[in-house]
Amino acid sequence: MSKVVVIRFAAKTDTSGLNAEQYRLLLQNGLSALYENATPTQALLRLIPGGTVGLKTNCLTGRLNSTPTALVDALAQLLIESGIKENSIIVWERSNRELTKAGYELNASSFGRRCLGTDTNGVGYSREFYSSGEVNSLVSRVLIDLVDHNINVPILKDHSIAGLSGGMKNMFGAIHNPNKYHMTNCDPYTAQVSNLTPLRTKHRLIVMDAVRVQYHGGPGFNTRHLVMYGGIIISADPVAADSVGLKILEHYREQNGLPPLWKDHRPVKYLKTAEKLGLGVADENQIELNVLLVDQDGSAGPGELLT
Repeated sequence: MSKVVVIRFAAKTDTSGLNAEQYRLLLQNGLSALYENATPTQALLRLIPGGTVGLKTNCLTGRLNSTPTALVDALAQLLIESGIKENSIIVWERSNRELTKAGYELNASSFGRRCLGTDTNGVGYSREFYSSGEVNSLVSRVLIDLVDHNINVPILKDHSIAGLSGGMKNMFGAIHNPNKYHMTNCDPYTAQVSNLTPLRTKHRLIVMDAVRVQYHGGPGFNTRHLVMYGGIIISADPVAADSVGLKILEHYREQNGLPPLWKDHRPVKYLKTAEKLGLGVADENQIELNVLLVDQDGSAGPGELLT
């Protein structure tokens, strides 16, 4: 069994999203639920006992539909409180341009929280290729040389080819040639990218933003197909987290008169492929799902995944 925790904000959220304090409430309750009877910092210590931590964002669409800076700020603060030094936290993405367009402040210095793209001077990609199945790629040296552990901080949204853009699809931003791997609904490539040795061995946690869920028209931003879900998805299992995200996506497609993704010629096949590779669990019967609803004061109670 793999455990997935979905934490939703009880109050209605407008399209501006949540602030860092509100994200902190979600993270605190979610991490404690992921490891029962543990405080948020104890939960993080179980996952990340020390060293340098990468936070892999998804900043493809600028400020409109990228990993919110408020979520990253809240998560970084909890990491600091668990004992990780501020300068040992690296917010990263494929390029500096993508990070700045999404509202992040670049910092490659030895002071403060670092934030940098793979294209930062002196970083770049590995000299050697890493392979898994049909994937053969250079991997960002942020992941190879700079971090000991990686937390994947994607956003949940529709993808015009893969069907679903979540945690595993976000890691296309860690390789030098993602354009090669978009045939046949990005399968088996999405799974095989996540199976590359540096990605697989340094993965620790998924914190997927699902405050604003775009259920169609992605990966670019499209307000016509946006719903305020008001939550985040947390799991150590990237396949299980994506599987729960897919269920949410399909629910809102149905609610809004759209066909399921497989009928739209975009079946999310890579989840089963990833399961076969041993990356996690795709079968919902093997996923322990805990849904929480969090009030403004931080108190949490049982919630519903789909409303």
